Amino acid sequence: MPKLKAAIYARQSIDKKDSISIETQIKHCLMELKGEDYETYIDRGFSGKSIQRPAFLRLLDDIKNNKINKIIIYRLDRISRSLLDFANLMTFFEEHNVSFISTMEKFDTQTPMGRAMLSITMVFAQLERETIAQRIKDNYYERAKKGFYMGGPPPFGFTKEEVKVDGKKTKRLKEKLDEIEIVKEMFDLYAYEGYSLGQISKYLNENNIKAPKGGNWDSAKISRILQNPVYVKSDADIYDYYKEKGCVITNDPKDFINGFGLYLYGPRGKNERKFKNIAGKTLSIALHYGIINSDTFIKCQKKLEKNLQLKNSGKGKHTYLSGLVKCGKCNYALTVVSANGYKYLVCRGHTNLHCCEGQTHRLKEVENEIEKIIKLRLKEEKYIALPAEEPRELKELKLNLIEIENNINNLINYLASSNGALIGYINKKINEFEEKKQKILERMNKIKEEQNLKDNYNDIGIIAEKFEKLTLEDKKLITNALIEKIEILDNNINVFFKF
Repeated sequence: MPKLKAAIYARQSIDKKDSISIETQIKHCLMELKGEDYETYIDRGFSGKSIQRPAFLRLLDDIKNNKINKIIIYRLDRISRSLLDFANLMTFFEEHNVSFISTMEKFDTQTPMGRAMLSITMVFAQLERETIAQRIKDNYYERAKKGFYMGGPPPFGFTKEEVKVDGKKTKRLKEKLDEIEIVKEMFDLYAYEGYSLGQISKYLNENNIKAPKGGNWDSAKISRILQNPVYVKSDADIYDYYKEKGCVITNDPKDFINGFGLYLYGPRGKNERKFKNIAGKTLSIALHYGIINSDTFIKCQKKLEKNLQLKNSGKGKHTYLSGLVKCGKCNYALTVVSANGYKYLVCRGHTNLHCCEGQTHRLKEVENEIEKIIKLRLKEEKYIALPAEEPRELKELKLNLIEIENNINNLINYLASSNGALIGYINKKINEFEEKKQKILERMNKIKEEQNLKDNYNDIGIIAEKFEKLTLEDKKLITNALIEKIEILDNNINVFFKF
């Protein structure tokens, strides 16, 4: 049977000036030897959070093979910073009759007092570690709640600028106008133009638009942008969306009225995508304004979630006909491209999918023909219903309603653990909130009645005469109220009206 040896174990996480060197650790350990044979086990560049270290695992194997009867270390945390791991190791050492000595703490597990003091020390070490971690976590989320930028490179479309919040320096995102326009186009193409992630990346690459860090676009990069709430304008709908997703929202519902962007924080696995599993993650209002309306953002999320083709609704920026014009040969959309100073409608079935011989038409000529057809149709109709933007008061009432419902739910939860006197008070507060809720609902219904379609009807005669002078947005409203789709086959234009 070979003679048993003592083992000197030394570990250093990172080689830096304020970290005790491996050589110094070994020097202290050698002072505890009493003429015994020994072997040295060294791990460089490994954390004490895990015992999965090459030299340490080799040491454990040697203990299993009865080669070691004593372990000497410079300090307890060289072995492990986890109380659970250390407790398991102590049991393992005892099973193999291996004593344990720490030079700095002066613990010797060959004595009962040494073993007791060792356990106590590790308990307090673990407590301190958890306390520090919780303090860091609390500070982190408090900063997040105030809209502080929490580090890392800015998202595509933004740069950073220094600002002060409550007298403390932080960063705020600032728009990079050229990139922001690209981001807006991504959202429009995906939500309203029927583009897939792959088609968007192909479109950007073919137009020599560079991705972050100068690379090419791909579906994953597009998806990360479309899912990032940093771009969305906060409102009641966004609050509800992320609440239903199980996010921890640090701000009150009333804070979502001003259209600021959002930050989403939270731990994730090593290979886990940032926005894949958002339940339990923290959502905070940022210091910058969002650029994408909540309806567009949510449309994109639903499409990403379900991978379904969404119906086009005509929100392109090049023409009021966006989303309506289809190829009469393959039924794919005709999309706008620029060339030689002109804009053209080009069949996507040909350019992107290669399923059609293709056709190309000058955009202005098509628009002129469509305007003639629309004017004739308008003269046949007396009225048309145009959708109106949701009043600000209604948006604010939605957020107030959410806040009241949260208060009611919290009070209901308190009832289970309350005594008789407190139950009466809680019920009173619930009734008060219910009364407020009812008043808000009544006011919301009144606003909706005032916004009834009959109040949004416009004189068609006037619109018909001034159609070509209307803004792009007004033309979109009218065409989408009137037209189901437009088919172009060679030089023939067929307009399919909704009524």
